[in-house]
Amino acid sequence: MNVLLSIRPEFAEKIFSGEKRYEFRKRKPKATVGRVFVYECSPSKKIVGWFSVRKIHSGSPHEIWERCKDSGGIREEKYLSYCHGKKMIHAFEIDEVFRFDPPMDPFDAFSDFKPPQDFVYFSGDMA
Repeated sequence: MNVLLSIRPEFAEKIFSGEKRYEFRKRKPKATVGRVFVYECSPSKKIVGWFSVRKIHSGSPHEIWERCKDSGGIREEKYLSYCHGKKMIHAFEIDEVFRFDPPMDPFDAFSDFKPPQDFVYFSGDMA
C-alpha cells in the first residue's frame, strides 16, 4: 500500500539529500507501506517525490530518539516538542528515494485533492 504524507519543505529536502533517513510519525498505517509519496507543504504545495520504507520502528519517544537521532534530520528539542504527550512514536526507515522533476501539482492532477493532515492511503492508480 502507498501513502501520501505531508512533510515540511526543510524535512523533504533532507530526505532527498540523504541527510534524513527516518521520518517520524505519531500514527502508524495499518497496512504495510510500500512507497511514501511526499506532499511538500507550503509554500510549494507539490508532490515532490517518493521514498520506500525499509521498516517502521515503533517505541517510546525516548527509544525512537536513541535509535534514530543520528539520521533523523531534526534537532532533539524539535523532536521532543513533536512527540509531546505521546507514549508511542513511529519512525519510517527510509530506503530508496526518488525526486520528481518537475514536482507534481496535485491540485491540477486530482480535482478533489486535499492535503493530508498526517497521511492518507494513496491508490495504485494515482501512484
